[in-house]
Amino acid sequence: MDEIELLRGAASSANAFAGLFRLHITRVYRYHMAYVSIMKDAEDLTAQTFMTALDEFRSFRGSGSFAPWLMAIASKKRLNDIRGSRRELPDDAILYYQSSSLPTDRAATQRKEMEATTRTLKQISPDHAEAIILMIFGDLTSSEVSQVLKRSTGTTTMLIGQSIQDLRMRSSLAPGEDSRTIDADAEVADLAEKLTAIANQITPDPNFISELEQALVAKHVPKTKSTFSLQQIASLAGWALLIGMGVFLLNWRVIPTSTFIKPTIANIKSTALTAAVSGEVTSRPSPTRRPTATHIPTFEYIVQAGDTCTYIADHYAVTIEQLILLNNLNSSCDIFIDQTLVIPITATSTPSD
Repeated sequence: MDEIELLRGAASSANAFAGLFRLHITRVYRYHMAYVSIMKDAEDLTAQTFMTALDEFRSFRGSGSFAPWLMAIASKKRLNDIRGSRRELPDDAILYYQSSSLPTDRAATQRKEMEATTRTLKQISPDHAEAIILMIFGDLTSSEVSQVLKRSTGTTTMLIGQSIQDLRMRSSLAPGEDSRTIDADAEVADLAEKLTAIANQITPDPNFISELEQALVAKHVPKTKSTFSLQQIASLAGWALLIGMGVFLLNWRVIPTSTFIKPTIANIKSTALTAAVSGEVTSRPSPTRRPTATHIPTFEYIVQAGDTCTYIADHYAVTIEQLILLNNLNSSCDIFIDQTLVIPITATSTPSD
């Protein structure tokens, strides 16, 4: 499985993330060794780098290569180590391998070479050292180094050239005797080749790789399509509550805002029901007497333009409450032109009025 396929599956598959780990463990370990030169410290920093990469993997958007994103994390861990914030790994990341599998003589030689290289790299400026270490020990291209350093590719290429020249002039890795008689370009190339050879000899302990891989797999939490965060659940619940309240308010009660409103089906049914209870249903436009459910004689009145409940009640000497009750009107007593109203007959009111 190539890196692209591993990146696609790493968020949901521990094995895919383990595959990415195996592809990049050496570059991260070499990077840290170039700075600390002590195997155990480099292992601690490497473990911290990958544990953080696992926690933050979902922030990797796939823009560019995975290596610069990972090495940027390694750089932050290295800076934290310089500031003294690194002490030990979290409990779930502690590795329990007992001893190095490297032969004693090889481990001693590697440590000696790395201590000399680290001392040499400290002789140049931190920016120059970082550029060289990212490119040679981190095995990054100039373009990838520029992503880590957050500089343009052209600026980074120039910085790397200056870094090699700076190292050539100050370090013990470059020839010191008669250096003026040696071709500068050839000397720079020879120095870069020597650093590359030193970097290639640095290999992490197999037991360390195995233990760290197991720790990463154990800590990996697969991302599935059905997984929702608490924040997402709370957001969905909030939207559901707002929608529910909106529907409730819309259906609770609609108060007409105009006096002239067309009759609704409910009003038509209510009028028909009132007429049925009163004992007579009529469509005659002229006023007629009819008994109501309370045996009060009534007549029908067709609402004219400019009529209001107050006017009709005063004119026929009835109360607005009676109009509302007999005609099933709303509490505002809203009426409209050509609406048929049932008016109770009192001693002072007649249909002829």
